[in-house]
Amino acid sequence: MSYIINNTNAYSSIKLTEKGRERLALGQLNFAYWAIGDSEVNYDREVFYDDTDPFGSSANISGATRVLRPKDQQPNFKYYITTDGTTNLNTMQPANIEVMKAVVNNAADDRGFFANSGGTFTTLSSTTYTIDSQTVSNVVFTGGTQLCISGLTAEVGDRILIKYTHPTTSGFTEFSNTLPLPNLWYQIENTTSGSTCFDVDRDLPDFSGFTGMSQVMVYSGEEVWDMFGSSSVPYWDSGTLSFDSCCNVACTDVPIWNQNNVWCEDPAGFSSGTTYEHFQDFGSFDYLGQKHPYLWYPCTEDGETSDIICEVAGLSVVDTVRKSIGIIHYTNNVVSNVYGEFFYIDNDNNKTVTLEMPDLMYHRRNYGSGLGTNMGMTFLASGDTQMIPNSDIEYVPLIEDPTLVGTSRVVGKVFPQLKTIVIDDDEIVMATSAKANRNWTLPALAANLVAPASGGTLETDKTMYLTYILDNESTGTTSGMTTPINCQYYTKISNTTPTTKNVEFRLNAVDLLPYMRKIEAIGYDGLGFNAYNFRVLWQIVDEPEDRPLTDAWNEYNFTSLAITTGVDETIDPVLLEAQNPVTNGFLIDDSVALASTTFYIIDTLNFPADVDDQNLQLGDERFFYGNVSAHIGATIYKTLFKLDIDAAQFEYTSNPTRGVDPNIPEPNIRITEAGIYDSEKNLVLVAKMSKPFILDGNTITAELSIDF
Repeated sequence: MSYIINNTNAYSSIKLTEKGRERLALGQLNFAYWAIGDSEVNYDREVFYDDTDPFGSSANISGATRVLRPKDQQPNFKYYITTDGTTNLNTMQPANIEVMKAVVNNAADDRGFFANSGGTFTTLSSTTYTIDSQTVSNVVFTGGTQLCISGLTAEVGDRILIKYTHPTTSGFTEFSNTLPLPNLWYQIENTTSGSTCFDVDRDLPDFSGFTGMSQVMVYSGEEVWDMFGSSSVPYWDSGTLSFDSCCNVACTDVPIWNQNNVWCEDPAGFSSGTTYEHFQDFGSFDYLGQKHPYLWYPCTEDGETSDIICEVAGLSVVDTVRKSIGIIHYTNNVVSNVYGEFFYIDNDNNKTVTLEMPDLMYHRRNYGSGLGTNMGMTFLASGDTQMIPNSDIEYVPLIEDPTLVGTSRVVGKVFPQLKTIVIDDDEIVMATSAKANRNWTLPALAANLVAPASGGTLETDKTMYLTYILDNESTGTTSGMTTPINCQYYTKISNTTPTTKNVEFRLNAVDLLPYMRKIEAIGYDGLGFNAYNFRVLWQIVDEPEDRPLTDAWNEYNFTSLAITTGVDETIDPVLLEAQNPVTNGFLIDDSVALASTTFYIIDTLNFPADVDDQNLQLGDERFFYGNVSAHIGATIYKTLFKLDIDAAQFEYTSNPTRGVDPNIPEPNIRITEAGIYDSEKNLVLVAKMSKPFILDGNTITAELSIDF
């Protein structure tokens, strides 16, 4: 509507003019003068409106004078109201301007792949999110890399998520995420047999002898903004700009977040040669500058670990170097600023940023080992605002939801200004990788030095790194799940004593394997994951700050009846967590060193060769497979102009309709517009009144405000 709607109480409609925007763009916007005018008043009409008709007729005239809304290319005032009849502009005094700051906030819509109903998450299945889905008999999984499912819509490059069940699993329903089950991602790398068979990036499990049903879901492997935001267009499309359409403005929402996992060194077990891709070839390596130096995640020792090693002689610490981080961001082609200017975090009023990961089997959930019955984990921003070193980049710690764990632990950072979330826990990052072959996290090892009967493995002033892999290579059966990648927590122990030592180790606590099951146990419920072998990986370096070499990890299988209770049986998680290393024989000594082999993960998970850069690799994540909820904030800077207008002084107007007919009394001067001018006397801000404001002999203060 071109006219301002009349209101009982006069108010102004105000905007920055095109000239004002130009001056703002040039960095030259200032406020030096102000003026008032009555350009749109016909005083002959105002006589009748005031019911001062000299002919005595009744006042049946229509309402107050209509005033046009201010426009972008607002012309200068046509008629001014002045104090002397000649000086149109009044000098702006410091007392005329007041700047106020206010922060507003609101809850953003949850965005992600899941519908949340009271904490129960259901996978969204519309074509907005998925390409296809089928529930299939487990017998289609026959090992190898070929998957044949008739009628499944998929093509090369697409991602397949398979929710595996076991014959003893009960209660599973399509698109559900409550039962803890292996939810594994694969990439289609070829199609055969008339597109009914698909070659995926690594071996599938052999369930050919199983009963039961599993769900196969197909997602796009394209960039988020290409697949999920394909209907988004720039705010002004060509039709609008050419005036073919007056309101063809697209505001399509992209309902999911982006994720890029960034690596700064190869994981354990990679080759040192050039035959296979290395971290420089991983997806998302182009985000390395975000990891370091911008967000300050260096791939070198930060000094804390070596200090601890020296302070607590003979005990281990967990490596503090972040080999990888997961950057979760909303970088999509949408025209709306759906997350405002920043994340608004106010924990006292339950306003925070929350990450929901419904398909994660998290090792620190508050279950006993082997007893986890609901999967999923929540992480949230909580704590004091802190600063990235050498910057004014703010962050709030990302912690575990305290209702789901014991004592919460920090797993990342939330950057309110950047509207970005970073997971810096190596295990969580790996569990979100499509190449990891697992959707569960594992606890770290703990170690201590012991005196050897003779010899010893860790010399004085040397440091040992340790981690482990739970694999599914069994000599007794070929069925079941395939081997996932090793634990990404590296434990370090330095020998600061004067003599050579052996190293004992254990899992660093109990009840950290809630989703691990022994499938031979009575009453096995078909949930979680299992493993046949516990292989410890270890490497010795010269200095505590030295990084382990990716191809120099030693491997030794510590599986025994002490942790399986039966030959060719799966590991009992409770026995694996026994805190006495002697009970399980968890000792790296001369005999272990002699029998160890070099750990190699390339073939196990079919990591791509350097010529196969289109095949699935670490860092090839594109979307965050979870939900993000946030409160958003915006800072409003309000400039308030207080204009004191003394009616006894502003007696003149250049409006020709006032005072033309001597037989008609002159009506009071009426203000329809106010303007703010810069030092070059350009009209940079204009305000129009909802109805003419009458100067009736008093001094009034007109307040004009505009938000920036």
